[in-house]
Amino acid sequence: MATIVLVHGHMHGAWCWGKVVPLLEAGGHRVVAFDLPARGVEADAATLEQFVAATAAVVQAQAEPVVLVGHSGGGTVISEVAERMPERVARLVYVAAILAADGESIFSAFISKAPMDPAIAVDGARAFKSDDTLIRRRFYNTSSDEDAAWAVEQLCAEPIPPMTHPVHVTPARYGSVPRAFIQTRFDNAVPMEAQAAMCATLPCDPVIVMDTDHSPFLCRPEEFAAHLDALARG
Repeated sequence: MATIVLVHGHMHGAWCWGKVVPLLEAGGHRVVAFDLPARGVEADAATLEQFVAATAAVVQAQAEPVVLVGHSGGGTVISEVAERMPERVARLVYVAAILAADGESIFSAFISKAPMDPAIAVDGARAFKSDDTLIRRRFYNTSSDEDAAWAVEQLCAEPIPPMTHPVHVTPARYGSVPRAFIQTRFDNAVPMEAQAAMCATLPCDPVIVMDTDHSPFLCRPEEFAAHLDALARG
């Protein structure tokens, strides 16, 4: 069995993994889900370095090298952690995530190449949901009405600075860690074509495609947990 560390994406928190954690634990895995810094009211005061440091501390605290899973914007965080401590990461798993090459940021790799989503509003150094219906379409378009309504209520403001900070990764360190990618076919936040393009630039093995929205842990938790279980078992 493995230790699996789950890193959430933008506007989310550890709550988003709630359906998946017990499924993985039932399979014998140790699972750690935590909140990145600057959730909600503190969202204008955060850096990518703070996100990476918080995640690295969690990884370092585990008794064995971990399977490090990053959803959405959490992809840049797990890449940086693997660069800094490759010996502590057994495998990286990107879930509909930003897979940035060296020197790229979330902004340069993705946001600047797409039109501004009206589901997101910007206030100073933070971003937040502008409309519940639009944000549901962005994140939870194949989820049940009940699950989507619950998740939309949990969303918080997200700091913008971590999205503009470039990632630093090298072939010798980051490149030494096996990486997999779970793509989401009906994703309105990080579209399938963007996910495929990132995987073409930085190949992952395996690449798994789920017929879900941006949040497979919510709309298909059993299928998603089964994929993570298989990846964790190697």
